[in-house]
Amino acid sequence: MNIRKQIIEKILSYQKIVIHRHARPDMDAIGSQYGLYLTIKENYPTKEVYVVGDINDMVYQSKMNQVEDAFYEDALAIITDVSVERMISDDRYKLAKERIIIDHHQNDTDVSDVSIFYKDSTFASASEMIIDLIKEFNLIITPEAATYLYGGMVTDTGRFLYLNNASKTFELASYITRFNPSFQEFYDYIYTEPLLKRQTKNLFSSFEMTPNNVAYRKNDADLIQKSGLEFQAISRGMVNQMAGIREVPIWANFTEDVENNLIVGEFRARGIIIVDIAKKYGGGGHNYACGASLKDWKEVDLILKDLDERAKENGKNIK
Repeated sequence: MNIRKQIIEKILSYQKIVIHRHARPDMDAIGSQYGLYLTIKENYPTKEVYVVGDINDMVYQSKMNQVEDAFYEDALAIITDVSVERMISDDRYKLAKERIIIDHHQNDTDVSDVSIFYKDSTFASASEMIIDLIKEFNLIITPEAATYLYGGMVTDTGRFLYLNNASKTFELASYITRFNPSFQEFYDYIYTEPLLKRQTKNLFSSFEMTPNNVAYRKNDADLIQKSGLEFQAISRGMVNQMAGIREVPIWANFTEDVENNLIVGEFRARGIIIVDIAKKYGGGGHNYACGASLKDWKEVDLILKDLDERAKENGKNIK
């Protein structure tokens, strides 16, 4: 029995289902979580299905549910777009009778007692994995679900710039667009912003360089407060302020998280695999787009040294 059929059979066997994803969600986390939620509700209307987790400005039109602890007792917990325990939003998935993880990142899971761990890094997004599951079993897809799933694909591939398996991605994109996602409304939400926010980005326009052209920024708590932006808008939202520079093959954004007493690093590269460096520091992600939570600024300097060495090793890519 293939793993996707196992997932469908688990879904069929449970009356109660709660869907989780990673904290500080990006659109793929929301898209895979909410797209799956809407699809289960549409195809199995008698089931009690909920979504939980923290929210930020990437949630689009989704709304998270309030779920009592007792609900988990006989429930199935499905976790999308993450397999690392400390990154999962709302740790009550531990209370569920069974757990399923659906993740496209390269990390193994440290979540205990997982019934099904569906990991496949050939997919460029978790939303693709959900679309592939839906397609295989010919499930009904509403335009709303299609919007979330397509949105997760678009954003996690950087508008189809970062592709693990191009033919698979475009095949699934073609499939999901048959169900009339709200393209323009979604694009307006994701790719337009208030004038004040655009002007505030000037605070993050400068950066430093290592000897081998790794561009980086260090965003401390004072700058975060001064900007008035939420953490995710700076941590993940500003990393690509350094993208698209011919001389820069690797770029990194480090943002101080006072609440959790750590530094969140986001790393990107053009044609140079860096995910192993992220894993060295307890993080992970994709070959060319990954991250890690670091203990302090000293550890930031250590990872910068490793990224700089990687850029040096691949000097032929620096033009």
